[in-house]
Amino acid sequence: MNEVANDATEIREPDVPLRKRYVILLFLMAALFVGVPVVLVVALFLLPATESSSEPQFYEVADPGQDFTLYTGFAWPESARVVTAGEVRLEFLGDGEYYLVFDTDADTLARWLQQLVPWNQSTWQEGPVSEEIPRYFGFGVTGMSAPSAGVVTEEAIGEEQIQQALSSPETRYVARQRGQDSWNNGEILLLDPRHNRVWYSRWDL
Repeated sequence: MNEVANDATEIREPDVPLRKRYVILLFLMAALFVGVPVVLVVALFLLPATESSSEPQFYEVADPGQDFTLYTGFAWPESARVVTAGEVRLEFLGDGEYYLVFDTDADTLARWLQQLVPWNQSTWQEGPVSEEIPRYFGFGVTGMSAPSAGVVTEEAIGEEQIQQALSSPETRYVARQRGQDSWNNGEILLLDPRHNRVWYSRWDL
């Protein structure tokens, strides 16, 4: 009987470390499937506070002529003189505005008004700019692109100049929604023949 018992013991002994391996494997799997999501959730809440800034970030416009042609289809005029330009973004959310304001000559504005209207619009609209278009554009002066986040130059524009351009009956403009039935993503192009000034803004909310 002792020999039988010893034989049985010898047969069962290898099962003990095998069970331990199963237990360790189960713990590892639990740590993998439970621990990793927990780490990801913690990182999701910590990263914005440590690596992403909640303050608007300003970026200089490297090539305003190329941007203007890309966004509007109009060739950059030789007489163009940039008044202000920049791009402001809320890094984590992706919200922001690209703006470009420049002066040119009267012949250029007159020629553009005779060409095809940008963004497949049927016609240029006469000022004042419709109140139905939300004032998400700030041109580096108001909103997300306020001066504290932008660059202040000697010829920095102010709210008064913006309001004059928006309210003048001589202004010609075109605007569109870049999203689905929403102005949260939009752009606007204004031609001000009184000052031969061009205003462009493209925003995302």
